[in-house]
Amino acid sequence: MAELSALVVLGLLGYYWYNQTTALDLTRLAGKQITQQKGWVFLDDSVLQKKISIKPRYGKLSYYRVFEFEFSDANAKRYKGAITHHGGKVVEIKFFHEFGIETIPLQN
Repeated sequence: MAELSALVVLGLLGYYWYNQTTALDLTRLAGKQITQQKGWVFLDDSVLQKKISIKPRYGKLSYYRVFEFEFSDANAKRYKGAITHHGGKVVEIKFFHEFGIETIPLQN
């Protein structure tokens, strides 16, 4: 019985790790693409997870994650941004720059 419990725990940890790395890769790619489309630079090629919770999406419980990143404009100033990942998809990117907050919804 202990072996079965250990296998279940290992399976759950493996699923969480896979789900987490997939979300990280998707948010990094989306952040790079949108930032480049705006004519800015996605700095350090990295995102940092700030929040994780479980929220419903289309009637199913799914992970809701918020990642933070930094970008630079033509004047080489560093700004922060946030990427929201929910239910396996990147749903929103926010850019916090000197002119305010620019929100780009990607999917519903």
